[in-house]
Amino acid sequence: MIQKRSLQFLAVALLVLTAVFTSLEGKAQVRPTRPDSLTVSVKDTATTRKGDIETTINYKAKDSIRYDAIQQIMHLYGTAHIDYGEIALDAAYIQINWKTNLLTAEGVLDSAGVLQEKPLFKNGAETYQAQRIVYNYKTKKGKVSGAVTTQGEGFIHAETIKKNELNEIYGRHARYTTCNLEHPHFYIKATKMKVIPSDRVVAGPFHLVFADVPTPIGFPFGFFPSPQKRGSGIIIPSFGESAQQGFYLREGGFYWAVNDYMDMRFTGDIYSLGGYGVQVQSQYISRYKFNGSFNLRHSYTKGAENLGGALINEDYRLAGDSRDFWISWSHTPIARPGKGQFSASVNAGSQFFNQRNPTSAQQALSPSFNSTVSYRKSSPNSPINYGIQISQSQTQGQNSYSYTTPDGRDTTITEAAQVMSFVLPDFSLGVASQSPLEWFGVNMTGRWVEGIRIGYNLTARQNVTNTVSNGGNAGYPFSTATRKDTTLAINGTNLSEIFRNARTAINHDIPITLGTINLFKFFKLTPSVSYNESWFTKKFNYSSIPDSDLLKIDTVSGFHRAYQYSGGVSFTTNVYGIANFKGKKVQAIRHTITPNLGYSFRPDFGRPEFGFYQRVQSDANGNTQLLSRFQGLEGNVPAPGLSSAMTFGIDNNVEMKVKTEGDSAGGFKKVSLIDRFAIRSAYNFAADSFKLSNINIDLSTRLFNNFPLTAGAILDPYQYDQNNRRIDRLSFEGSRFNLGRITSLYFNTSFELNPTARKQQQNSTAPPPTNLPSLQRDLTAADYVAFNIPWTLAIDLTSNFGRDFETGTLQNQATSAGINGSVTLTDKWMFNYTTNYDFKNKMLSYTNINITRDLHCWQMSIAWVPFGPYQMYSININAKSSLLQDLRIRRTGSSNPYRY
Repeated sequence: MIQKRSLQFLAVALLVLTAVFTSLEGKAQVRPTRPDSLTVSVKDTATTRKGDIETTINYKAKDSIRYDAIQQIMHLYGTAHIDYGEIALDAAYIQINWKTNLLTAEGVLDSAGVLQEKPLFKNGAETYQAQRIVYNYKTKKGKVSGAVTTQGEGFIHAETIKKNELNEIYGRHARYTTCNLEHPHFYIKATKMKVIPSDRVVAGPFHLVFADVPTPIGFPFGFFPSPQKRGSGIIIPSFGESAQQGFYLREGGFYWAVNDYMDMRFTGDIYSLGGYGVQVQSQYISRYKFNGSFNLRHSYTKGAENLGGALINEDYRLAGDSRDFWISWSHTPIARPGKGQFSASVNAGSQFFNQRNPTSAQQALSPSFNSTVSYRKSSPNSPINYGIQISQSQTQGQNSYSYTTPDGRDTTITEAAQVMSFVLPDFSLGVASQSPLEWFGVNMTGRWVEGIRIGYNLTARQNVTNTVSNGGNAGYPFSTATRKDTTLAINGTNLSEIFRNARTAINHDIPITLGTINLFKFFKLTPSVSYNESWFTKKFNYSSIPDSDLLKIDTVSGFHRAYQYSGGVSFTTNVYGIANFKGKKVQAIRHTITPNLGYSFRPDFGRPEFGFYQRVQSDANGNTQLLSRFQGLEGNVPAPGLSSAMTFGIDNNVEMKVKTEGDSAGGFKKVSLIDRFAIRSAYNFAADSFKLSNINIDLSTRLFNNFPLTAGAILDPYQYDQNNRRIDRLSFEGSRFNLGRITSLYFNTSFELNPTARKQQQNSTAPPPTNLPSLQRDLTAADYVAFNIPWTLAIDLTSNFGRDFETGTLQNQATSAGINGSVTLTDKWMFNYTTNYDFKNKMLSYTNINITRDLHCWQMSIAWVPFGPYQMYSININAKSSLLQDLRIRRTGSSNPYRY
């Protein structure tokens, strides 16, 4: 008995000494127990099992540490902390029971009865906070009361949570949410819930609770994928109303996560007026190689004859049933040196698909779409590069038919048609310019002769279109000819005629650089030579039809070529003028003048010996004109007429040197007063009349170093008679000096009235949210609105004026003002607006208003188009978290201006 008490006393003494030396903060390492080494054989040693504790347990406490040696229980008081492998536990009080292998953690009540220092349990990337935690470090099972745990972006609140050895979590009376508040704004409430870490959350019968109000939205079961691994699932449709299709359920279906690099989305639409739609979408990515997306849509719209004539619009053919489709494909390669790059941008489909199935006003208003599929290859070690491209464009066009009625009236019928053009294919081959001296191994020393360089570019393309004009593609301009422009439908019946009107050409261009010669240190002389040639598969022969103003066109198939060459020289220098101001804030103003003078010569390729043009009769009075034998074909056809012209101009730049305020070191900054002010023109010595070309004036500057301004004008240097006809007499010849008559004038400026917001947006380096999956769909909740910017306002002014030569007056061709910006009324409410006013037509064009409300873990956005033919509205309320991006409430609607 005495021996037993002595051993207990010795154990207690050792524990006290340990506590003293560690100053209430210790580090204990308990090793697995093993038999006496004298009784264990080598074979037994190899099969010895590990003990209950597999690694070091680190512990500490702010108040005190007490060890009960008899019960083998350690008590940690006051901000206690334990580390055990990947496990970390913090609480006001922690108990370690070495007999039962249990860790118990609890909080402490303050004087107001509020629980403080709640237990916080971390296991790898998982976090649990609760009122009480019990964990068995041997079986790796645990029980948590009043718990809140994080799973990726989600939070789980539960009355009781149990954790098994597989790290799976079972919750009773649980709430799942992405709101990070202790009392969340919304949650999914379930009687039972199971969490498989890094995989999914599985719930029993559950329903949605919003602002503590239970909603009737519920399901017998459900699962929510973890962000670490995307999961497949059902997509809930949005509902709304469309004037063309009635009430609808749109974009409901199934999402399939094929793997980490590809997904599929199968959705459908159904409309109360009898139509439907189906859609297949996919996104894919290959790291360091490419990424892209694919979208195929098909829709069926019920005709108006079955709807009591409610929908009638001749342009969009809404009077009959229609089946439309649309395909979108985007493929973007990652640039890699020496590797070929395949890219695609495809947007094509039925003629009125976007008008019949609009998802936005911008989509419905787009008049044309372009598609391109290309492959290009270049090598850093070779001067040769090549590429091949296939492109397509489609535009809303018209078919026009002109005829004379029996009562003698001229009538024109115009109907909508889809104009489509294809380039099948467009091949290019280029050789970078090189110095001939390098071919012979001459050392380059910087001499002007080394600036002589020669390159080569080849393009071969075939343009196919479904538009057939009068006289084929020759486009002969007989004003009295009966004209019939036809747009053929793209089908097997018309393919032969479409390809028969194809335009094929091969272009060769040889750029030649002769280098720059420095004269007298201040002047630069640059000679130039150019040559290009085009090959055609056909050309036209013209002949007049007797007793008519019509022209007969014969197509001559075969190999035909057209070429042109020219030469010239340019001369330029720089002149500087500086005005210094001592002791002033403005230290200096510098004016840079760059005069340039040039001469170019090009033969008259309209002469008969070249064979590129044919002189034909243009009317019954015997007047003639030159008409190209390659009219309307692809390729570079030289223009007729001899050119021996001198070009001249002057460029101006004005800068100001301003002292920097508050800089004791005497620093300064440059402020541009005039970026560019240029005047250009030319004089053709070989012209019979009107030898002086129009005078072009361009101005660009930044007012107050912030507001960009561009303006320009074209002046006609010749006079006009009383009948407003141009005469061969310069405008400055006469009693008073006149530089010329303004024929066109343009002006543009734009400015931001909130420089702070602009600077913040330019300097913003905030990365996108890291919790989004690699294949993330388009964001919907206003895409992370910056509520911290109080307001922004941007104004754009554009104006174009042109001379009406019949009246001789300068008229407004297009003048508009655009305004866009935002207003943050509070830290939760924001208004965004965009509008444009057309001063010529005196009407508002596209106007859009967006209202955004931050609801903490949710966000509401309202989009409204109040004016125009595509008035619409959209209301969205959805969770911010990408994990619950399909958890939303949406209401949309539109008005139909064509309803009668």
